[in-house]
Formats: sequence, C-alpha cells, structure tokens
Amino acid sequence: MSQEDLLHSWSIERLSLEYARGSVSPIDALDSLLAAIKDDFINAFAAVIADEAREAARQSAERHKAGKPLSVLDGIPVSIKDLIPVRGLQTRRGSLATADDPAATEDAPVVQLLREAGAIVFAKTTTSEFGWAPISQSGHSGETQNPRAPGYSAGGSSSGAAAHVAQGWGPLSIGSDAGGSVRVPASYCGLVGFKPTHGAIPQAPLSALGDFSHLGPLTRSVEDCRLAMSVLSAPHLLDPASLYSRSANALPARPPRIGWATQVGSITGTDPTITSTVADLVSRLGENAIIEEIDLSWMDYAEPLWNVWAPRIYESFMVMPEDRRRLVDPRILKVFEQGSRSNSDRIARGRAGLRDLSARLSSLFSRIDFLILPATPTAALPQGALAPDDHPLAGEIAASGNSFAANPLSYPFNVTQQPAIALPLSALPDGRPFGVQLVGRRYADGDVLELALTLERLIGKRTG
Repeated sequence: MSQEDLLHSWSIERLSLEYARGSVSPIDALDSLLAAIKDDFINAFAAVIADEAREAARQSAERHKAGKPLSVLDGIPVSIKDLIPVRGLQTRRGSLATADDPAATEDAPVVQLLREAGAIVFAKTTTSEFGWAPISQSGHSGETQNPRAPGYSAGGSSSGAAAHVAQGWGPLSIGSDAGGSVRVPASYCGLVGFKPTHGAIPQAPLSALGDFSHLGPLTRSVEDCRLAMSVLSAPHLLDPASLYSRSANALPARPPRIGWATQVGSITGTDPTITSTVADLVSRLGENAIIEEIDLSWMDYAEPLWNVWAPRIYESFMVMPEDRRRLVDPRILKVFEQGSRSNSDRIARGRAGLRDLSARLSSLFSRIDFLILPATPTAALPQGALAPDDHPLAGEIAASGNSFAANPLSYPFNVTQQPAIALPLSALPDGRPFGVQLVGRRYADGDVLELALTLERLIGKRTG
C-alpha cells in the first residue's frame, strides 16, 4: 500500500469529502494516524493525547453519520505547536526550564476554535526552545528530523509541525511565525505555510513578541490551507487584534499588479537555483498580470530589528528564577544578556528603523498588489545552523544569534503584519526542497490564497 493510500496521509479536502459520503469515518482516520506515529522516528511530537482524541473522533463520527458536521474541519486531525496552550497539557516550549510549569487550565483561542469546529486535537509538536530561532533542536525534545531532506534541519521554530505534515502524518498543524517560523519550515520541508494578517487567527496570551507573532497553518496544499483558514480566521475577545470585520477580498476588475525579486538586502545572496526557478515561475504568469521586477537591495533591517528583539527576549526571561534560567540554551542566554545591556538610544534607533521599513513597504504596496520572493534564500541547513557556512556574516550571526541577517526574506512582513504564504516550488539537485513566497496587502488574506492557488497550478499541484 502506498503512502497516499493511507488514511492518515489524506488531505483535508479528501477526508471531508469521504466523511460526507460515509466511506470512511473520523475514527478510521485517527486510528491510522495514531498507528503511524507510534514510532515517531522524526521526533515531531512533544506530546500525544490519544484517549482524548479518540473520544473527539467518536463524537465527530456520530455527527457525520447524522449528516450534521460542525464544519469542514469536523473529524480532521490537527496538531498544535508547543508554544500554544492546550487544556490539560504543559506548555513546555521546548525547554528543560519549564519542567515544573503547571498544565494549562484553558485552551488558547485557536484551540477553542478548532474544537468548536469539530477538529480532533491529537498532539503538540516540537519547537526550537521558546521559538527563538529557525532551527529544529531544543533542550526538551532534541532534534526533529526533516523527512524531505534527511540529515538536515526541518526549520523552525515550527519544526515538528512541518516535519509530521511533510511525513504524511495528518493533513494540518498549527504553528506560529514571529520572523519566519511557519514559512521557513514550510520551505525546508516542501509544504504550504501561511502567515495570515496579524490577528486573523486570534492568539492569547501574547508573548513579549506578540506584535510580530502570527499563528498560521501548515498543510500540503493551498486548498487545504484555505479550508483551514475558513475556520481559523475569526475574532476572539482575548485578542484585540482579531476584532476586525472579515470580508471576501476582491481585487479591482483589472489584471493584478505583481512585483517580484530574488535578492533582498545588500549582503545575503539567494542560491542560484532558487533564483532561476523563481524567475521562471514569474515568467509563466502570462499576460493576465502586470509584472514588475522590484529592487529590494535597500531592505537591510536585521540590525534595527535585533535592537528591538533582544530587549524583548530579556523581557521574556527577566522574571524566570536564575536556577531555572541556567537550564536554558546558552545561545538564548547570550541574546538575553545582549537585551539586558540595551539602552534607550539603541531601542529607539531600532524602532525608528522598523518604522522606516514599514513606510517603504507601504509605499511599495500602494502600487503593487502582490510581491513574489523566494521563501528562503537556501534550502534546508545542517542541524543547528543559523546561517550557511559560506555566508559573509556567518561568524557574526553565530556570535550574536541574529539569524535575521541570514534570511531577510521573512521578517519584514512580520514587522508590517502582512499576509505571506510559502509554497513548495522545487528542489536542489541533492533533493532538498525549497519554496516560493507570496506576500499581499494587509487584510487581503483571501486574495493571497486565490493567487497562491494559481501559482500552485503553475508549479504543478502536489497530490494529497
């Protein structure tokens, strides 16, 4: 039996259709999934909640039998990144320092939405420690493997989320993205990873990086992502940023104006294979769009962002008792120390730089509707690496921990809070996948997903 024939590898779209037909049930799908992940050889899961998931599957099966599913996600297995509270489970955040933290007494808003829609929450997924870096290692969970590039990083910080969906162990996972943490793993693992407009998916409690952080789904197709967002995008009183009117996006009745670039900033070069493949994709958009190559060599804002980011890391850990803080990854503590030495001048200069970035991107998006970029400048890196060995700033990045200098393609759109989606595009000669990124105007999530469907068809839709 091929992987595609196994129920746990079916897409949301296919499972939902077959549930409606009565040919399979949520119980069948969950049993197949739990059997598959019993040997978690890629180390994707921080916790599995089998008994609770089985009861949810039983209730879902009854609803489907009665012809009364709660939503398109009713009976769909979903995992939650272990930075997000799930009732009854500890939120370990990938850290040894959280061993004595109590279990969550309430679900985070996104988990509430999923349960209300009938989705089956079956696991929490591994993350880099406290989500600090785009790596797939943590003190609590060890290394998460990339099933599409064995021996390489699955990306981070939503590492387990990407790894298990890429392995075919379920169709959906919820990650978080404060600087690329959904889109980078999606690119490394050959998946769709969507960072919607800030607040589209409600989140609480907010971290010190809450204004940069977005929740987002990882799936194997754009259609599955769209179906997930039909449930996930909703207002919630615990997240003021989510309290806006959701309406169907519709571009004017004219060809979309699409900008594109393969080089962002003045230092980091994109892999030549990625550059040429993105350029080829853009060339195939045809006459139904107005295409413009954009010069983004000016977009060097890793240092201003770090001047704001490091003090936020200090804010996150300053109340942690010292005996527990000693259990935290030394690389995070190095950032903590940098943040502790920050002064008002450095923070003010950082904030001014980010305002300049936002203003320049707002100006750009006043004349284009979308921007196409590589999702990452390289394919998957070796485990634990923040930058390629041959990167001009590799030594400085390793010393400071500022991985934004190695990947300027992601963080700008966390600063501006715009929707951005990573799609699987191709692979390097050694088989490592890489993706393309599509960015839209703030609140234009529906438009981004519609154009992403078009790009996916051009690339060659993945089966699932």
